Amino acid sequence: MTDTTLPNHTIADHIRRTLTLAWPVVMARMGLVGLSTVDVLVLGRAGTEELADYTLGLSIYDSLLATMAGLTMGIGVLTARSTGAGLDRVVGTIWSRGVIYGALLGCLMAALLQFAPQLFALLGQSPERAASAGSVTRVVALALPFVAIYLATASFLESLHHPMVGMFAVAVANISNLGLNVVLVFGIGPFPEMGAEGAALATVINSALLAFMLWYYTRYRLKERTRYGIGEVAVEAPSASEQRRIGYGAGLSYTFEAGAFVMMTLFVGWLGTIALAVQAVVFQYLAVTFMMALGVATATQVRVGNAWGRGDMRGMALAGWTGMGLVTVVSGMFAIVYVLFPVQALRVFTTDPVLLAAAAPVMVWMTLALIFDCNQSVMSHACRGRGDTWVPTAMHLVSYWMVMVPAGYWFGIRMEAGVSGIYQGIVLASVVSVTLMSLRFRHLTRQIA
Repeated sequence: MTDTTLPNHTIADHIRRTLTLAWPVVMARMGLVGLSTVDVLVLGRAGTEELADYTLGLSIYDSLLATMAGLTMGIGVLTARSTGAGLDRVVGTIWSRGVIYGALLGCLMAALLQFAPQLFALLGQSPERAASAGSVTRVVALALPFVAIYLATASFLESLHHPMVGMFAVAVANISNLGLNVVLVFGIGPFPEMGAEGAALATVINSALLAFMLWYYTRYRLKERTRYGIGEVAVEAPSASEQRRIGYGAGLSYTFEAGAFVMMTLFVGWLGTIALAVQAVVFQYLAVTFMMALGVATATQVRVGNAWGRGDMRGMALAGWTGMGLVTVVSGMFAIVYVLFPVQALRVFTTDPVLLAAAAPVMVWMTLALIFDCNQSVMSHACRGRGDTWVPTAMHLVSYWMVMVPAGYWFGIRMEAGVSGIYQGIVLASVVSVTLMSLRFRHLTRQIA
């Protein structure tokens, strides 16, 4: 029997089921970060200026990726709940309208980002940096409709306990991305040297590849497409308004979180080119570890949603706390490596002695931040798997805009702690967030309605 129908309350079984679903999701999420990691690896060889343009140029784009993931979250939540309740036939409708909805949103966001140079200038960046980084943003924005289709479909397949498809698709995209980066960043043969804009163009091409692979598989190759009503319209499916409602709450929540991180990057931009380069290499380790946690968080959300669909209160609780425990252990292992071998880790991205000396002290604060940030992500997903919409959103508003942004500005700019101060603000906000989310999930698992 599958996890959608069989409640089992032993901790060992919850760990096994979570890991079975989580590991390919983890690999897929880390593969997504791998796309930007390759960009940083290649651009690190192209020069500090190109790396700085890329870091600032992708800051707003990355925040909109998070918003997009939130806006399409209703697909995964309702699919998990519906299959948990035995309503398999309706989920094809959930997926198809989610894909259309996401693609339209992606087109709108891409159009808005064509004004990125002006926005960066308004936010206090130098005219030269605003123009060069804004050009990067304008190119990479074209990936957003494709990313929306990928996120909608990956979430759907993961909720059906088919995460391997997304993992293999991301692996193919990573191979393609490496080749495209080398060709487009440095210029080979008939292709001109494009620098950071070349890395952005590679992102657009690979996003289109990812979207097509997952959409085609789901629409035409998924063996259970008849069982799940793929290509049909199910009148008994959860309403489109409910699907959007879940997405609105999650999208706004992710916007608060990601938007606050954009502000932190803007603060770093005020500190100069070296500071932006430090942020580029240090943030890769936070992002890679966070994506590992996001994979576990996604599996946790699915399992909480399955338990909610079958009315299993104890199963919901164990699914959530098991996910948090697993992330604590794994993020702790990564943290040990980052603290003990900071310079060795940084040398993966740069050999510049000035950059290494500036980045090494920041690694300690980044490591503290990632442990708490990973845990808050799992608890947030657990709450949303239970159908909680607006309370986690309010908690993210408090944690990131009322705590992180003021603290990052105070420590990093006013107290002149630099990039280390920025990460001190992230640590403080993540502690607040994980505390609030854990208390909220504890409350939710004590009421089944």
